[in-house]
Amino acid sequence: MMFARLLSPYRCPPMKILVANWKMELGVRESVALARGVVRGLRGLKEVPHVYLAPSHPALTDVAKVLGRSRVLLAAQDVFGEVQGAYTGFVSAKQIKEVGAGAVIIGHSERRMFAGETDADVARKFAQAVEHHLDPIVCVGEPAAVRENGEALAYVHDQLDAILASADVSKRRRLIVAYEPIWAIGSGVTPTIHDVREMHRAIRERFEEAGMERVSVLYGGSVNSENVYEFVSDSEVDGVLVGGASTRLNSLMELIGVVSEVS
Repeated sequence: MMFARLLSPYRCPPMKILVANWKMELGVRESVALARGVVRGLRGLKEVPHVYLAPSHPALTDVAKVLGRSRVLLAAQDVFGEVQGAYTGFVSAKQIKEVGAGAVIIGHSERRMFAGETDADVARKFAQAVEHHLDPIVCVGEPAAVRENGEALAYVHDQLDAILASADVSKRRRLIVAYEPIWAIGSGVTPTIHDVREMHRAIRERFEEAGMERVSVLYGGSVNSENVYEFVSDSEVDGVLVGGASTRLNSLMELIGVVSEVS
């Protein structure tokens, strides 16, 4: 695939965002070491994108200590849809906030797939994040069959409508939506930049219709150092949600460097 090196003429992009989702790939010590490497790697740089590191829940407290007052932000990978109670094994938005995270990934395709999360579940989690002043990084995206039937836009609109109905977010400082087509997650297959641009515009327009204009729309799905420029150089793409390629320091710093260049 040829890289589209020219910015789309449709809009002037804000500062780009990179969310590094470490999934269940790293232990606590590995997460701390990687976080330290990122903080060191960004020292002395004047212009960097907004970088969020999302380790597993057991590593949140230790990674928070590493990030300290740095420019790197901490995100959790998931949150429960209730404040507190007899919910063994779940983690609340209040607890996530207390350990130092400022954001949380909600509705990731792997949560929807392996934990059976529905749009209603995602909406409850979104409401909790908003209530506890966590920046929500909400994931939406369609499975292959829906894309093949030409129903991708309608499918994602339904996901967005569930979110919009769950909480008053008109005054949110930041709302981040990550478009991650389910069929592209971990598959090594990515959609064309035309398809991504079309979906990002539709997502942005849906929020504008609801009176929200300060929404950042990221792309996620098999993002790596070879294809990241194609996505972030398009003005409809405000950044990327990166999985496996963000779990190694050299690869992550290369990704940050590319996003930084475009920012």
